[in-house]
Amino acid sequence: MEIEERFVVDQPIEVVWALFQNVPELALCLPGAELTKDNGDGSYEGNVSVKLGPIVASFDGKATVISQPDDRSIAITGRGVDRSGGSQGRVTVDVHLAERSKDSTSVEIVAAVQLAGPIAQFGRTGLVNEVSKRLIDEFSACIHAKLDAATPHEAATVKAAEVSGLSLFLSSLWAMVAKWFKRG
Repeated sequence: MEIEERFVVDQPIEVVWALFQNVPELALCLPGAELTKDNGDGSYEGNVSVKLGPIVASFDGKATVISQPDDRSIAITGRGVDRSGGSQGRVTVDVHLAERSKDSTSVEIVAAVQLAGPIAQFGRTGLVNEVSKRLIDEFSACIHAKLDAATPHEAATVKAAEVSGLSLFLSSLWAMVAKWFKRG
């Protein structure tokens, strides 16, 4: 499945780019993510926990981050395994920053997600797509908060809000139902 999201940050592109180059700081903005090891070669180890209604998946894995300063883009590839639930996931993420004005930056995120195992059943219903959009909204809010912080110390304390599995599941399910009725 492919997920595309765009948002605008009211900061110069240099400031936004600097944050996106700080992977440990950026990982704090991913709901349910924990960076456990920086391998020093652009690869990182960690885990991501996702709750989809009755299913909780905790993926342990590795991600590689490649930055392209010339066009302000970042390519991320990752894979993980949920050892307790038997699910597997692969993701490729392309992030592109573009200057909108002197003090405004557009952030475009395109992610291709492949799931296998029990969690893949939710992907077929479109629920994973809706949950992913909600998580990207949380990511965006955290990025905004970090960049709007008054001091570097204040920015360092900003991290993604805890996302309740049940409320995330229900709000995502509601969004799917609303879309379905709008089509009809």
